[in-house]
Amino acid sequence: MGLGYETSATAQPGYFSAQNHDLIQLYRNLSPHGLIRIGGNISDHTRYVPDGPPTVNPEELLTTINQTCLRDLAAFARATGWQVMWGLNLGTGSPAEAATEARAVTAALGSTLHSFEIGNEVDLQRHFKNYAAYYSAYLEFRAALRTALPNAPLSGPDAAVNLNWVLAFAKTEGHDVKLLTHHYYRSGASDPNATLADLLEPDARWANRLDQLHAAGQAQGLGYRINEVNSFSGGGKTSVSDTFGSALWCLDYLFVLAAHGCAGVNLETDINQHAWLSHYSPIIHDASGHCHACPEYYGLLAFAQAGLGDLVKLTLKPGHVNLTAYATKHPDGSLWLTIVNKDLVRAADVTATLPAGLTTATALRLLAPSVTSQDHVTLAGHTVTSGGQWHPGPLEVVSIQSAGLRLSVPPASAVLVEFK
Repeated sequence: MGLGYETSATAQPGYFSAQNHDLIQLYRNLSPHGLIRIGGNISDHTRYVPDGPPTVNPEELLTTINQTCLRDLAAFARATGWQVMWGLNLGTGSPAEAATEARAVTAALGSTLHSFEIGNEVDLQRHFKNYAAYYSAYLEFRAALRTALPNAPLSGPDAAVNLNWVLAFAKTEGHDVKLLTHHYYRSGASDPNATLADLLEPDARWANRLDQLHAAGQAQGLGYRINEVNSFSGGGKTSVSDTFGSALWCLDYLFVLAAHGCAGVNLETDINQHAWLSHYSPIIHDASGHCHACPEYYGLLAFAQAGLGDLVKLTLKPGHVNLTAYATKHPDGSLWLTIVNKDLVRAADVTATLPAGLTTATALRLLAPSVTSQDHVTLAGHTVTSGGQWHPGPLEVVSIQSAGLRLSVPPASAVLVEFK
């Protein structure tokens, strides 16, 4: 589980802070041990000035962070139990500046530091005409970093679209990094096809890419992470990325990644490279700094309930309904079945043949008034409160008959069923 931010998010006063209790609770709802990724386009337009004033700017201008920003982030990470992946400025910075910043980040974060990344979306940086040019710059930065911090942990290459760059990086640097990293967006927000209907359809082109990433990581004995991901790039599309449909997409997509051996995700959130709050943010804050959950957060929250333990193989016959299903065996021995009905019109009357010995079943439904709803989203009958709290309501009891389980899943909804 993870969330991702532009580096400028750390320059917002009071956001990453041990006193931001609402945000801390929203994190704790998802996982006691997640990963925060700090980077994005802004990381290549950021300077670390120890005692300078912090500034939040779009990528055309310079963002500044200082020692206080790092100390606050460290206190926040300790309060949540999460670690931090930190992106260094390969785009407009120098190796010496990166080494100085890395020293400060290491001193502040301590054990909450997961790894450094050198550069963001390196395959889209115009001054790298090919992989060889990027890799030469990477080696120069890495040498400066390791001179300053011999044990500095690294991940990479943080590619946006070019899988071959990740595969090449894995072969030469796989022994020296903690994770391979790649990004994913369904398409750009300005694309006319960036619709809810398109978002909720399976992305067939992506499955093969995931398998190649998994194989590349396995060959080097390491995992891969989709460390920047959301619906549509450019901050998302209003009335699409900020609706209940994004929660259904998110829940399904997390299971897709898990089924392809992915080590984790970082859902991009908060202010983007244009310095405004992204439409796709799972969590947003108002002018006073108060944080609250948006529709996409409920996809993360649902996965946090059902996505524990081991995946269990199942066979699904969805017919003509845009339906997906996943099974997991939790550490406590319970079996969970997650059914996501992404069909905007058709309900799914589901019949499930179950393993022997299961006698009780309870359901948590992920619902909203409509697929385009921007509020009144519920999981197990309850919303996330203004203080970040969520507690499931009385659970729906599902009858298990001799033929198995039968239940209805309305259009644009999901259900999590726990069997014991």
